[in-house]
Amino acid sequence: MLIKSTTIKITSIILITIFIGCSEESSTQSKETYERGEIIESKNLQTYSVNEIQFALTLFGITEDMNLQYPVKAVSITYQTSDVNGKLIEASGALLVPVSSSVFPLLSIQHGTETKRTSVASVSAISSIEGVSGLITGSKGYVTCVPDYPGFGVSTEIHPYVHAKSLAISVIDFLVAAKNYCADNNIVLNEQLFLGGYSEGGYATLATQKEIEQKYSQFNITAVAPMAGPYDLLGTADLILQKTEYQSPTYIAYLFTAYDEIYQWDRLDDIFTDAYSGRMHNFFDGSMSYSEINNELPTTISLLLKDDFITGFLNRTDTTVIATFQENTLLDWTPFAPIRFFHGDADETVPFQNALTAKDTLLTNGATQIELVTIEGGTHSTAGLPAVLGMIEWFDSFQSLP
Repeated sequence: MLIKSTTIKITSIILITIFIGCSEESSTQSKETYERGEIIESKNLQTYSVNEIQFALTLFGITEDMNLQYPVKAVSITYQTSDVNGKLIEASGALLVPVSSSVFPLLSIQHGTETKRTSVASVSAISSIEGVSGLITGSKGYVTCVPDYPGFGVSTEIHPYVHAKSLAISVIDFLVAAKNYCADNNIVLNEQLFLGGYSEGGYATLATQKEIEQKYSQFNITAVAPMAGPYDLLGTADLILQKTEYQSPTYIAYLFTAYDEIYQWDRLDDIFTDAYSGRMHNFFDGSMSYSEINNELPTTISLLLKDDFITGFLNRTDTTVIATFQENTLLDWTPFAPIRFFHGDADETVPFQNALTAKDTLLTNGATQIELVTIEGGTHSTAGLPAVLGMIEWFDSFQSLP
């Protein structure tokens, strides 16, 4: 759930400055090898009082009464997961735990598009909107996971941007790690599991639901809230590549650079114009922010991507690339758990048509519990907050609060 704006970045800096004095305690497991989902290291970042959380929300412009109840302990966890090829790798995430002896459900919040390796909740719960959202849900009585994904936190590889399998596996393994942490620390969970996320996080949320329902029967999902994600990835690319101008070229560059790495195309020179093809790995090595990269890229698509590549994509002659986009389009299954999509109908970055197509297609596939909440006039940035608040309100309707 990421809302890209200068205001949020500045607010994060202010909050980090205010809370910087916290102490850290860490626990490292001593083993030669780790299985997927096993904890390698856990580190207590800080415990936030209800008043501190409320103050943080005020700085982010959230003035609604969120019915905060509990202090929240933020824990940074390094755990074992695997990449798309099955190679075991280390990843990290934040676990935000209500300070109480009550029994709580588990919630995983998937973060939106990020390019800077340290701008994740495992570094600081207040360094991202997802971490702050996790403080809200933690204080309301959810043990909340905010996975970093590969490429962020402790992971130094290129982030597998909008790649369904990679994202889902990293989220699922962090859910296992979270359950292991709770078992080891006398934190009692009930049987409920909620999933939510915005932008890339919305995509990762739906990808995770699909992976769990098809392959991981040990999880029983209660409800899922994908928000403003490119679920119809092929259709989204078609809409964007037919444009002359696109104000978020980072998304285009990120996606094709990540897929070139994942699928070993070795085609950056064929995809990007000569002015940019040699710069892509530097853009996405984890050192630059989204806005820094976006300022370096042209908003005219033909200045970023080669005409022959665009033509081959749109007329479907580039069968290799089309096949990967079809593979990562999340419309070929029948969901079981209830889904409520949230999307702004003026979204200029991830077209609103994604939500319409996803809802209609999944219902046609046989799903019976799918809704769409349309945020009227909402852009990709302005729809973020009402979507997140709507998600929390909906999840609360399922939860039996202690």
